[in-house]
Amino acid sequence: MKTLHFKFDRFLKVLASFVLLPAVVYLSVYSLDQRDFFMIDEIDIKISVKASQKLFIKPYVESVNEKMTQFKGQSLWKFPLKKVSEILKNEKWISEFRISRAWPSGLEVELVPHEIAYLIQTRESHGATEFFPVTESAQILKRVDSKQAPGVVIVRGDQFLKNQKIREGAIAILKSLPEVGKLQPSYVAELGYDKKDGYWISLLQSDMKIKYGEDQFELKSSRVSQVIDYLENRDLKARVIDANLSKKVLVRLH
Repeated sequence: MKTLHFKFDRFLKVLASFVLLPAVVYLSVYSLDQRDFFMIDEIDIKISVKASQKLFIKPYVESVNEKMTQFKGQSLWKFPLKKVSEILKNEKWISEFRISRAWPSGLEVELVPHEIAYLIQTRESHGATEFFPVTESAQILKRVDSKQAPGVVIVRGDQFLKNQKIREGAIAILKSLPEVGKLQPSYVAELGYDKKDGYWISLLQSDMKIKYGEDQFELKSSRVSQVIDYLENRDLKARVIDANLSKKVLVRLH
């Protein structure tokens, strides 16, 4: 009988600990919250971005920072993180994000921007040159001026603004270029598109034009890269390289 009574007392103590301890914790946290101990006073935004695009991304980050200030002064304990998530999901320049509470009174936001594939150059009626950044997912971001624009390939033409498929094709060409050699992306001065020749690129420090057509970009880039190496080894200068042929590359020399 004593053993049974002991076990019952032990059960009551365990039960009390499960009931009372959470209640004590809750009341303590509630009391602190009522005294603004958990009031959000700091929002730390961290960006993972290439050095070449830090200047470009700065105004976008400042805009997000400004939108986040509305959450300061709210209780971190009660604050729904989905409010931050809703803002970030509407930012086209953001590829990934992570939000977390930084107790007792902060929010931490980690952002990964989209890589910028190229810039669409336009000219307004008053003559000012402006650029529209295009992400690797072919999304067009808000226009920027030449000071803010990142150092990537420039394309010209309204068709890039109006037609997503044309934008996607331009991205596919840039991704098809080799990482080394005279045809690597950093050597591309301009990329264009017209109905007659399809896509074409021009190279820096050269007036050479390379015609790509509409498809098979990886195969064509491989062929063109070999042709450029061949011409360079023989000190020959090409005016046009037409890769838009089924089984060969046509070269027009100076």
